[in-house]
Amino acid sequence: MRISNLAFIAAIAGAVATLVFPMLFGAPPDPGAAPMADGFVTPILALEFARSADDLAFVQGEGAAALRAFLVHTQSLDRFFPLAYAGMAAVFFLALGLRRPGRWLAWAALAVALVAIGADWAENRVIGRLLTELAAGDEPRARLLAALHGHTWIKWGLIGLYAALFSVLMWQDKRRLLAIPGAVAALAIAATWLSGSNGQVAEIMGTLLIPFMLTFPLAAVMYLRGKSAPSKPSAG
Repeated sequence: MRISNLAFIAAIAGAVATLVFPMLFGAPPDPGAAPMADGFVTPILALEFARSADDLAFVQGEGAAALRAFLVHTQSLDRFFPLAYAGMAAVFFLALGLRRPGRWLAWAALAVALVAIGADWAENRVIGRLLTELAAGDEPRARLLAALHGHTWIKWGLIGLYAALFSVLMWQDKRRLLAIPGAVAALAIAATWLSGSNGQVAEIMGTLLIPFMLTFPLAAVMYLRGKSAPSKPSAG
């Protein structure tokens, strides 16, 4: 079996793992007395995109102990989640690069996806430190909030970049419909950044990422079935 085919199969396995992980996370408990920042309904997004101590009120105090414990639990599992969703993208781009040697855009996308794994891990470390301080009853430090903001947007920026590259690659391969979810995901991430991490926009972004992630296994199956885009005829 060709190595590229094995990489496509690995992408499908990564997609399965990406779908299973949210089930392992479980449902979050009811938030504490303080509401999440305006527009947020998902605690992890509200935490990631917090810009001030007020935005973290929902995870402070005794009333939020259960929610903090849930977030600590999800962060312990989230060490492996980047290997699923970004690893899925990485092996898919690897397969494309192997199928057509010299296709530098696929190799660039592979590099971006691999860096996104490290960026997610770096963000997780900051979130872990922040949750530890909040559990001790300390006020979140401005320096830690700034670090969280920076690492969060490095991660999301990289995801948006490889979503855009995926879209271009599918467009080049005449798979125009498969290019749409990647382009939409990249635009949604850009819109969230331009909105200043607005809660409603961030929640829409999170929803729009789902069809994009599901496009990887769909595309992998199509490539495995041999429905490659026709190569350009050589001159002469």
